[in-house]
Amino acid sequence: MIWLDKLERKYGNWGLEGLIKYVSMLMLVVFFLNQSGMLPYHMLYLHRDAILSGQVWRLFTFLLIPASTNFLFLIFELSILVMCADGLEAKWGTFKLTAYYMTGAISNILVALIMPEVQLGSYFIYLSLFLGFATIYPDYEILLFLLLPVKMKYLALLSGASMIYSLVVGSLFIKIAILLSLGNYLLFFAQDVIAAVRQNRRQYMRAEEYEKSLGRTEEYRHKCSVCGITDVSSPEAQFRYCTCPACGENGTPFCSEHLKEHKQSNQPQS
Repeated sequence: MIWLDKLERKYGNWGLEGLIKYVSMLMLVVFFLNQSGMLPYHMLYLHRDAILSGQVWRLFTFLLIPASTNFLFLIFELSILVMCADGLEAKWGTFKLTAYYMTGAISNILVALIMPEVQLGSYFIYLSLFLGFATIYPDYEILLFLLLPVKMKYLALLSGASMIYSLVVGSLFIKIAILLSLGNYLLFFAQDVIAAVRQNRRQYMRAEEYEKSLGRTEEYRHKCSVCGITDVSSPEAQFRYCTCPACGENGTPFCSEHLKEHKQSNQPQS
């Protein structure tokens, strides 16, 4: 991300450290306000007509609408969100995480302004944070519902499958919102995705080559007809060919040990 590195050098102090932690606390407050009826979610969604009529707070408050409607699920949702944000911030730094978050927010605002009939919350923005974390830490394990250990890459694949399904059956604005979220993700992670695909391909090719090598026949000159060792598998062994009547004119190969046994077993009985 050369372009992002240049922006960081110029505006690096614009990032807000721990941004998602503050957002998560506000989401918790908004959840309780909605539950009490003091501040229903429909007052916070992105909606173009409402914004143009003066409700400009919607440009910010849509980011505070949680996806979960159950308190226990909300705690799990927010803990995953903070974990993903902390992981990305540790890897990228504060400025890049803030830029990633704000790019997703601006994308959703553009959708709402273009399509006046839609109302948007924060779901796809935080899904892009989750996908970003899973890309950087694919083997990180979490306890799903505090019971089942699952790696992030598998949860990301499940989320990706859900997004593909929504792309197929969802309404037009859902399709646009998903594509914008994926666009935001690819804008920041295209190089990582390409590198991961290449790395997986190299690993696959190495594994395939190794399996082929196991199936190749050893190139040897001598092989004991009794124990099967060869001058390749046991280079220190000595081999001899027996041309006795039982072995034939062409001779049968033996290692030195089994040659002695063969000669003893074929000695004429007195």
